[in-house]
Amino acid sequence: MGVYDILKSWGIENYKVIGEEDLKEITLGASILATGGGGDPEIGFLWALNVLKEGKDIILIDPKDFPDDALAVIAGCLGAPVVLTEKPPNGMEVLWCLESLKRYLGKEVQAIIPPEAGGVNTPVPMAVAGAVGIPVVDADGMGRAFPELQMTSFYTHGIMPSPTAAANEKGAVTVADTTSAIMAERIIRNAAMAYGGISWIAGYPMTGKQLKEAAIFNSISKSWELGKAVFRSRKLHEDPIEEIVKIVGGYKVFKGKIVDISREFGAEKTKGFSMGRLTLEGLDDYKGERAFVDFQNEWLRLEISGKTVCLPPDLILILDSETGEPIRTDIVKYGYRGTIVVVPADEKMRTEMGIRTFGPKYFGYDEDYVPVEKLVG
Repeated sequence: MGVYDILKSWGIENYKVIGEEDLKEITLGASILATGGGGDPEIGFLWALNVLKEGKDIILIDPKDFPDDALAVIAGCLGAPVVLTEKPPNGMEVLWCLESLKRYLGKEVQAIIPPEAGGVNTPVPMAVAGAVGIPVVDADGMGRAFPELQMTSFYTHGIMPSPTAAANEKGAVTVADTTSAIMAERIIRNAAMAYGGISWIAGYPMTGKQLKEAAIFNSISKSWELGKAVFRSRKLHEDPIEEIVKIVGGYKVFKGKIVDISREFGAEKTKGFSMGRLTLEGLDDYKGERAFVDFQNEWLRLEISGKTVCLPPDLILILDSETGEPIRTDIVKYGYRGTIVVVPADEKMRTEMGIRTFGPKYFGYDEDYVPVEKLVG
């Protein structure tokens, strides 16, 4: 049964067929939402583009149309983004994971949902769905990117990560099945480190009913809108930052030059993350101020001139001031100039369980979570 047969059997008539230009826009927008993480978008885009060139269709459906009893899983990568740039996939890894899950669960996977918004973990799930002939759901589990497997609205709304399968480019597959979400993260993280710092995963099996209760809706469409707006701004020589702020409902809080990068070298191999801190000196209206941004794969905490301005799960975007291109943790360099935009997280990420799972104290900060709109007010 092909993807159109599946849609017909579900009575779905409203869907979107994704083309090459759409992929470019979605990948850029997802990279912006990825808060500095999400990996090299070129890898995700080319993977999805290759699926289209093979004559297969990538079909996007609204989460509200996904049947309550159908089965969806996430697909993507887990590990240190800087390693992904040096260790690209061969394209079969996630398919091996899906085969393992099918054998393990004894059920057919009927749709793919991205785990997060990211330059890899948005287009790759789309590519995987197209490759196997099933739809991709217009939703995700974060509305941003986060470093750990359990850091999703799926988990904080009652969906367990287990079982999750992880594979490397040589066909080794590890399946984690445990009643502890933290243990599932540790097993898959250690698999990624054993694979050289990065792994490709499929997991978080969920029914359509669960997905509707837990997912961040229409995040692919939001990425698409962002990408369109930025490309249009570049073409018309308009300010892309203003367009991004309008779409995401964020706040422009700093513009500066990166004057120091403190990286925890070796963390990719020993902890499975890229970790460190940026220091920026203010430019233009922010001259004389300093900003500090901590990161663990993604930008986590922002401090400007001694004041906390943003804490997880709220989003920190560092954007090229001229092009709106996101500055990522795996490529950031001394001398880069950027504008910092902070964005309120989706309400599904701000629950009590969410703040315990991916709030400031989980990351070791001795601070209570305060919504970004209060911190910048």
